[in-house]
Amino acid sequence: MKHLALAFAVGMMMVNAAAAGPERAWQTGTWRSVQIVRPKVVFGVTGAPRAGSPAPALAEVRTYIIETDDLRLELKENTRADARRIDATVGEPVTFALEKNTVYIKDAEGAEHKLSVTRKITRTRP
Repeated sequence: MKHLALAFAVGMMMVNAAAAGPERAWQTGTWRSVQIVRPKVVFGVTGAPRAGSPAPALAEVRTYIIETDDLRLELKENTRADARRIDATVGEPVTFALEKNTVYIKDAEGAEHKLSVTRKITRTRP
């Protein structure tokens, strides 16, 4: 019985650790640009919509620029028009974590948004 209780306790600790998710090195910056582009022509195979079904959502390319004292990041998100948006206002602060070629943006509710880095410029101080 003791072994079962011990195994259960260890299992619960492992589940709790996995649920917490990865620790990220969060930093702050400022939104410098937000641009949303909807391509006029979309290539690909799509099925014809059925009669009475809603039209598929349009594709979007969202481009964001974040600046810190040492860094300027250009980020890109290929998504659909009906997807959850990042509440980005130019000039406002942003909390983000940079991991290789991926940036995670933390919104006001604490949810994370994953974006691709298209350009990374290290700024030198005068």
